[in-house]
Amino acid sequence: MLELKNIYKQYETTPILNHISICFPDTGMIGIQGKSGCGKSTLLYIMGLLDEDYEGDILFNHEKIEDKEKFICEHMSFMMQNKDFISSLTIKENIILPCHISHLHYSSSLLQKVVKRLGIQDLLSRYPSQLSGGQMKRASLAKALLKQSDIILCDEPTGALYHHQAQDVMKYLKMISQDALVIIVSHDPQLLQTYCDSVLTLEDGQLKGHMKQSQKPKEISLKKHQHHTLWFYPIRQIVYQRNKLMFLFLFQWIVIVAFFLIVTAIFGAFEATSQSEQQAVLKNIINVENKDGMPFETMLSHEDIGYIDYGYQLEQCQLWQSQQEIEDTALYFLPVQHTHVRLLKGRFPQEAHEIVVSQSFDQKYHQQSIVLTYQQKSISLTVVGVLQKDFFSQNEIYLNHTLKQEMPELMNNRELIVESQFNKNESLYQALSKDYIVYSEIQERVSSYQSLLSLAQIVAMIFIGMSLLISLILIGIVESIIYFERKHDIAYLLSLGISSFRLFILSLFEAMQLGLMIAGGGCLLAMVIYEYINHVVNISQYVSFSLLLKPIFYSRYDLYVIIFMIYLVMSVLSVLHPVRKMMKMTKIDVLREE
Repeated sequence: MLELKNIYKQYETTPILNHISICFPDTGMIGIQGKSGCGKSTLLYIMGLLDEDYEGDILFNHEKIEDKEKFICEHMSFMMQNKDFISSLTIKENIILPCHISHLHYSSSLLQKVVKRLGIQDLLSRYPSQLSGGQMKRASLAKALLKQSDIILCDEPTGALYHHQAQDVMKYLKMISQDALVIIVSHDPQLLQTYCDSVLTLEDGQLKGHMKQSQKPKEISLKKHQHHTLWFYPIRQIVYQRNKLMFLFLFQWIVIVAFFLIVTAIFGAFEATSQSEQQAVLKNIINVENKDGMPFETMLSHEDIGYIDYGYQLEQCQLWQSQQEIEDTALYFLPVQHTHVRLLKGRFPQEAHEIVVSQSFDQKYHQQSIVLTYQQKSISLTVVGVLQKDFFSQNEIYLNHTLKQEMPELMNNRELIVESQFNKNESLYQALSKDYIVYSEIQERVSSYQSLLSLAQIVAMIFIGMSLLISLILIGIVESIIYFERKHDIAYLLSLGISSFRLFILSLFEAMQLGLMIAGGGCLLAMVIYEYINHVVNISQYVSFSLLLKPIFYSRYDLYVIIFMIYLVMSVLSVLHPVRKMMKMTKIDVLREE
């Protein structure tokens, strides 16, 4: 038995409900009528424990209701004036939703019996937007029947229905009232007089009229409970919002791919400079001059020196091929120690007039004979090997060091060419720089390139940081819009008795699903593009390096894990504010909105 004790509510300074006290029967159909704005719906929402802004007590079976969420789950159903369906769920999912929220047991046979009784058995796979007004009211009744609620509150259940549809709904409610208490608020006094056992009028804040009591008290049976999950709800919401979310997914995937390409390109460029330094022909060569510019009368001596000789002024030489001068080509002597050098094809020089050339030179001039001239002297050279391409590749020719014997005129005793022993070039460079002017072309190149790469890395990190910030803002905006559009659904779920904590967990689960889709899709797309660029396009033949995945913490797949975790955390964080804001809303105001 539902009982109201001294219920009082006012709007601003005007009383709407003025100390109402009444006992309702266990079963039967009670109608409440009154002028528009007199407080009928407000009274119904108070009885349904949805409006908590009132004075007085509500009792059930002579006991004050303390745990309102539990009471709603166990005993009450509400037919709202507006929609009381979740648009993203099918009719079947909407019907079973109150039982899942309340953890009440129901059988598939009972579900079939209820929907067949209401004539909606062929509508279960449809969505609310595909039903007529009468069909939706019958589906709403099915929720109460499946839940086997003791109290069913109906706010304008026949509103916006045709006359014959309204008659059908009232007949169904009359049928249900044999086993439950049905309280109806309506503007149609004729329908109330025809179908209700008692009709009360709300006037001047008081319920007036005579109410019949049920013939015998209803025995409240203990309901069987069963644990139900609501994981289908967030999944359905994502599917329902797929068109709106697709824009978010595409943008985030582009950002992830750009982030991935930038990082792997920087890794690849740094690795290429490092490898090129190790394989560079002049890796161990150091040019040494006296600080006063005087000639060297004797050779230097140091334990890290592997070979030493005077420098040669090769810049005085010209290169010719087919009587045309070859320009923009660097000329060097091949070091005595060249086991670290890698050839693409051919062999190293064995005779004085044999040379090796860089790959870029070979592609431009091919392996034709080359003539070296200086001071009216000519030397014919033969290409016998081509160097592998590296990050520093340019047009280069390396002469056999034995050719020095044929060009003594170019010797420069003011400069020494020092070859360090393997892996001793840096220590030797530091030792000689204390007393001499030293220069290492490879170290200078590496230093210059890596300085540029470091600058590019800083710029890239700024870009990535801004992109991630924009991504976070965009995810937050989209999720805020979605939750704003879904505020009626949230208020409806709260009216069914779902706890705020459970709703929060479902929202986090949905956010994690979004994060998984964004991060998983973006990483998968980045992986495909990575393989395509490296192995199909073979980018190394164009820019002298490849995209590179390398360990950041533990393995070469760390970058995927980092991206994955960033977007998962971002998706979860971005949903916290809109969900918290929705939790604080006044659900009764939302449920009343048209």
